[in-house]
Amino acid sequence: MKILPLLLLVGGTLCAGEIPLPLPNGSFETGLDSWKLDGPASVATIQADAAMLGVKGLCIQGDPVRFSLTSAAVPVTPGKTYKLNFWSSSTKALEQPQSNVDAKLVFRSADGKEIAAAPASIRKWPVAMVANTFFAEEYTMAGAAPEGAATLEVKLSSSGKGPVGPVNFDDFSLAELDGAPEPQIAEGGGHPVPPFDPQLLKTLEDEIKAAPYRGKQPPKIVIKLDDFGAAGSGVHARWKKVADYAAAKGIKVTFGIIGTRIQGDNIADFVAWTKQQHDSGRIEFWNHGFDHAERKDGNKRIMEFGGEPYEHQKQHMTDANTLAREKLGFPYVSFGAPFNATDENTVKVLAEDPDIKVWMYGDPRNPAGKKVLIRCGTVTLETPTLIPNYAAFIEGYAHNRGAEYFVLQGHPAGWGDDRWEQFTKIVEFLIAQKAEFVFASDFAGKS
Repeated sequence: MKILPLLLLVGGTLCAGEIPLPLPNGSFETGLDSWKLDGPASVATIQADAAMLGVKGLCIQGDPVRFSLTSAAVPVTPGKTYKLNFWSSSTKALEQPQSNVDAKLVFRSADGKEIAAAPASIRKWPVAMVANTFFAEEYTMAGAAPEGAATLEVKLSSSGKGPVGPVNFDDFSLAELDGAPEPQIAEGGGHPVPPFDPQLLKTLEDEIKAAPYRGKQPPKIVIKLDDFGAAGSGVHARWKKVADYAAAKGIKVTFGIIGTRIQGDNIADFVAWTKQQHDSGRIEFWNHGFDHAERKDGNKRIMEFGGEPYEHQKQHMTDANTLAREKLGFPYVSFGAPFNATDENTVKVLAEDPDIKVWMYGDPRNPAGKKVLIRCGTVTLETPTLIPNYAAFIEGYAHNRGAEYFVLQGHPAGWGDDRWEQFTKIVEFLIAQKAEFVFASDFAGKS
């Protein structure tokens, strides 16, 4: 079970944090002890394959089935906010988007009557619909104990919308918040790497050391680095630093080019360097859109491949691909959308494109005839965006051991020395794990 930090330092300001509460058997290491099942015994089973930490996890499945699974009651104080974290994954993620399992924080009075949760002091809800996710992802829920509340239970139940699961659960943890404002960790700028509970980090590292891949093969790693282009006539020093480091370590990396950043006529040094890297086989250059633009339509964000009409997206895909051939002398094989925002028009455009074979962070249910590399939201280089974060990476990685691959997104132009150190720490951890660093295009033609 996760060990929660007592204090969190954000942007140089000390913010009161979370007080861990005992949630009996939140890791399911002792089976279903301290949990009450209302429904057939076959719906909730303890399995090794469902574990994300430790050796056991919970698997819920049935078709059709009605059930509820409720934790032991934990005492609460009216007015206080209670935060729940848990992890979930599914083997049916590509076939069925929703698991048809709901998670809920249930507050009760001293006589056992359920009372609706009050609004939490953080922007989280006390109820969640659990999705079927390809990777293990973390859920965060919260609610304030209302007047008259004496206890809190965690409840998993069928939503009544179809077959349930199979969906896996593990690593439930509960904390009481002290009412301080929710810490805001801003992206970019000069913000430091968010701190992490060292005791939790050590526990996770030990967990990985004990079972690095859960009996499977080491993962393949795609280092997906966004927003590359000419800086003046050449290449920015931070991008060269990545290339030199990758060469020294003997690993592959990928750079996503924005089309408008290679339009100029005075970029001979950039073109020569990029061709050299491409020809060496050390770096894959991929299509990261033509202009990486976004605009507002009322309150709606419209992005280059997310919200723009088909004709706009088609022209931008064509223009970006044409620039690669004309300026660099080679076609793109892989694509990753700006902001990772795509829609049904993107699917149509990609289906008509003969060069692109691999779609990073695409839609696996509408692959457009491409190999889609799915994003794991918890195994990332940067947490938050622009800030490489070794500890957050380790937390996600520990829960996702045994995965075939991870596509790790980063933005080197925003990495100062402290962020660079975190990036290299992640890479060297993966090297020690015997991970294989590959290009996105290495997946072309694979099912």
